Amino acid sequence: MDDLDLTLLPAAVSPLVAGEVAGTPRRCRVLAAFPTCLYLDLGAHERVLAVLASDAVSLPIGVRLAMPSSKVRWGVEPGAHVVVGEGRVRLPRADVVAARLLRPARVRPAPRVSAGDGWLPEPGVLGDLAHDLAAAALAGRSADPGVRGLVGVGRGLTPSGDDALCGVLLTLAAVDAPPARRALSAVRTAVRSVLPWTTSLSAALLVAAGAGYAVPDVARLVTRLVSGPGSTNRSAGATPGLSRAGAPSNLLVDPPEGRGPTDLSDLGALVDRVLAIGHTSGRDLLSGVSGALRAVDALESVPRSEPGHAPRPESQEGLHRG
Repeated sequence: MDDLDLTLLPAAVSPLVAGEVAGTPRRCRVLAAFPTCLYLDLGAHERVLAVLASDAVSLPIGVRLAMPSSKVRWGVEPGAHVVVGEGRVRLPRADVVAARLLRPARVRPAPRVSAGDGWLPEPGVLGDLAHDLAAAALAGRSADPGVRGLVGVGRGLTPSGDDALCGVLLTLAAVDAPPARRALSAVRTAVRSVLPWTTSLSAALLVAAGAGYAVPDVARLVTRLVSGPGSTNRSAGATPGLSRAGAPSNLLVDPPEGRGPTDLSDLGALVDRVLAIGHTSGRDLLSGVSGALRAVDALESVPRSEPGHAPRPESQEGLHRG
């Protein structure tokens, strides 16, 4: 891109942010800039647009290029401003153009099957806090204390407590049972009230997780852990809601992100890929998933399907990082 005065970069935009990208042009502050991505402030604290190179982690709040980071130079630093609107993100020497609609990965609700949990790493203290929160919400008690004990706790753009909280939200969204749906609503409401306590990026991802959206490997793994072997991750309902979200009706729609069915033969590799997300984000999120699953399994009123043949691995050595 360095040898071009101005480049038009076609990209696929998530329906979660398509309304702002298609809307009236506005100046947006650059929250963070990395070789693989930019994070832009869309105004409200929990509204963030991720501009993603093809090799970036595929966040559900993004506009995603087909071009890898080795061929992209954003040309902006944190604190600078870019213009977002009319289907474009205007960078100093390139316009990112929303040419297609991306179906972000989403968990698929299903009855709980206790199979595959043995592949998860030790959840630790975060897992205990996630369990207590999920157990309280499933029992109809207030979710506020549990949420307040996690949100914003830790360092970085996505603090550890928020990552674990995303795991709780995604797990409850993936369990197809009335107690889980009521618990999800309660946790989501409690989270909404304290979003200003954490970073803008983390707040945006918490809102997305409350609706079941996540990085493709995360959505696939949570769906698989809840519903057992042979489950898939289809982004149910993404396309019909796009016009209501303010997205242009003439955009092409990309197929759902992610691979097809996940069985036990590749579950370990899937866990490894999730653990590789960020410095500790993947591990912290799985702590939340583990704690929430434990709370779901302790609730007798949650219906279960018969698990398939799902032997626990003899050893988890090498599946998680120290």
